Amino acid sequence: MCGIAGVINLSGEKSLLVPPIQRMAKQMKQRGPDDEGYLLVDLENRRAYPFYGDDTPLEEAKANVEGMKHIKDAYQMESHLAFGHRRLKILDLSFRGHQPMCSSDGRFWILYNGEVYNFKEVRKELEKQGHTFSSDTDTEVVLAAYMQWGVDSLQRFNGMFAVVIYDHSRQEVFLARDRIGIKPLYYTHQKDCFIFASDIKTIIASGLYRPGVNWEGLWHNLSFSVAPRPMTVFRDVAALPQAHWMKINLATQNITQQRYWHIPTLSQEESMTEQEAIEQLEMHLKKSIQYRLVADVEVGTFMSGGIDSTTISAIASSLHPGINAFTLAFDKTVPEYDELDQAVETARMHPMHHIIEKVNPDEMLTDIHDMVLGYEEPICTLAPNYLICKCIAKHGIVVVLNGLGGDELFAGYSHYRTINTWKWKKFVAAFLPLFLSRYGRYRQLKTIDNYYVDQYSNFKEHEKKKLFLKNDGFDTLSLLDKLYKPLTGSFTDDIEALSYFDIMSYIGNHHVYRIDQFTMWFSLEGRFPYLDHHLIELAFRMPSCYKIMKNQPRYQKYVLRRVAKKYIAPACLQMPKRGFGLPVGRWMQKELKELTETSLESLKKRDIFNNKEIDNLYNTFKQSKPHLYKKVWHLVMVELWFQQFIDRQ
Repeated sequence: MCGIAGVINLSGEKSLLVPPIQRMAKQMKQRGPDDEGYLLVDLENRRAYPFYGDDTPLEEAKANVEGMKHIKDAYQMESHLAFGHRRLKILDLSFRGHQPMCSSDGRFWILYNGEVYNFKEVRKELEKQGHTFSSDTDTEVVLAAYMQWGVDSLQRFNGMFAVVIYDHSRQEVFLARDRIGIKPLYYTHQKDCFIFASDIKTIIASGLYRPGVNWEGLWHNLSFSVAPRPMTVFRDVAALPQAHWMKINLATQNITQQRYWHIPTLSQEESMTEQEAIEQLEMHLKKSIQYRLVADVEVGTFMSGGIDSTTISAIASSLHPGINAFTLAFDKTVPEYDELDQAVETARMHPMHHIIEKVNPDEMLTDIHDMVLGYEEPICTLAPNYLICKCIAKHGIVVVLNGLGGDELFAGYSHYRTINTWKWKKFVAAFLPLFLSRYGRYRQLKTIDNYYVDQYSNFKEHEKKKLFLKNDGFDTLSLLDKLYKPLTGSFTDDIEALSYFDIMSYIGNHHVYRIDQFTMWFSLEGRFPYLDHHLIELAFRMPSCYKIMKNQPRYQKYVLRRVAKKYIAPACLQMPKRGFGLPVGRWMQKELKELTETSLESLKKRDIFNNKEIDNLYNTFKQSKPHLYKKVWHLVMVELWFQQFIDRQ
């Protein structure tokens, strides 16, 4: 796990790129505190110059790379390209994993963030083709694979990654992201300057991009707490979409982009029996966990007490006895968020070291501005990821397994249960007068993606139209239609179509984005066994009746429950689903009340929102409807986002 960044001058002229790339590397230090590397490229002289930085282990550098200099020696050196890398050591902790890394023939240079879990198998294939290796890193394997197979190498990788490869011979830059988009990669094209980085804060740190607001991105953010990718809430900043690669031809300045993977939309294997589904799921899940336990540093798990993460922790402890499992403990006055008892019961059944961290609201207040900086986009709640990552890092863990993906793959959310109700209401709405508002809004929810937006939106479209003054005809329903309808239209099963939205949009845009921000904030690598693409493909081949078994008392995630039954405490299986969150609504009436009110007053001065609507919303929340806290808190976070990212510039 690392941080990558680069500045490419597309004008054909050389310029001083060392100051901006150093600022970017400094901003990314938490992503990779163990090493620091740079590359400057002179296209006219066809030369590439590597450098190390202050955080490079100097003695190792001197012993391994003769003639490499410190980046400060290049401060006045002009170049066409400048790349920067921060390394968090996971595999092969020696200097042999230093980046940017060069191919043996000097033609290719790689910047790489992530893990390819099957790198040993890919390496064996490459060795048969005559490739030799000087390290035990997956970075070197990824580079050799690109040399051998080009863009087709992406099909061979099982993992999470953001990779940039410079081809010195073709004068071409190649960028790519993993299938689900677990590892981030953002870019902005400013006149003749192309800037990329692992996070938006790093792009801002370059000093070559002045942050502004993308009003359409903010409109959509009010629905999902993140703008649907590739869009962001920052003007002129985009994300390279998941499962895509991009090529930049430096001679012609031509930029091409292409998708390389889709979730299969083949018909479900109706011949698959229930027992076969259970056995295949257990086999794939074990293999996925085994892959994600490979590291040369300490590995732990996050165990909330719910089915998904607790199953991961239990299986991981059988493969890696003594593994550290971390659980957040809440005050007993908020039992709806507390799953500690279930986690403790499962921990007693397995050879794991169970570590419990108590949640302290005062600590949240102290860290609130760090959390805003970490999120990079306004969010409608405070996720506990920040706190659990902070706890894990204190214990010296570097890699942590997470249970994200179980609900999305195996129909664990309420919208899988209520989809038939939506169909009925949509049918009824077609025959009722428009003035019957109870059903009126169902007229516009014509497709499965419309239903998805309605279920997930914090602010509905009609609410945003009353609230948001900067609306320029923006429409979230239309955007989702454009982004996903061509793909979801190929599903014949509504459960599968919803699962596709959850994996590619909710996880790909929202969840992994948040978790990456906070794992990296504390120099941690998060790994996600349920998001192994082989496991995803298996889940989409399974008949939906194995995910929602309606004649069972706990009928959602049925097949996963059958696997989990072998590993976790019965109490985990029997309890109703709970969201993994924090009691923000209660805190807003006490510990967070002052912050809430001062932020809303500041927001009202910006002329972005209808102030009367803000007042009505907050007063209704205080007086009678505490469930509105997400809408109120979302507006608070919008104000804090402006203060952090826009006002400071």
